[in-house]
Amino acid sequence: MTELAEQRINFIAQLHEVFLLKKGYGAFAYISVAEVIDLFNNYLDYRDSRRAVILSESER
Repeated sequence: MTELAEQRINFIAQLHEVFLLKKGYGAFAYISVAEVIDLFNNYLDYRDSRRAVILSESER
């Protein structure tokens, strides 16, 4: 598995965890797979902290 694939998997797992804790359901109950991939790409493009990206999205 490539490092990028591992980073994506970890990002999605953390995103789900935050949504579960804050809203009671995983991320895909609130946002689409395409939006999750866009978030991950934004994280890579802008080097925002993963936590900031995840928390801002879970505030929707």
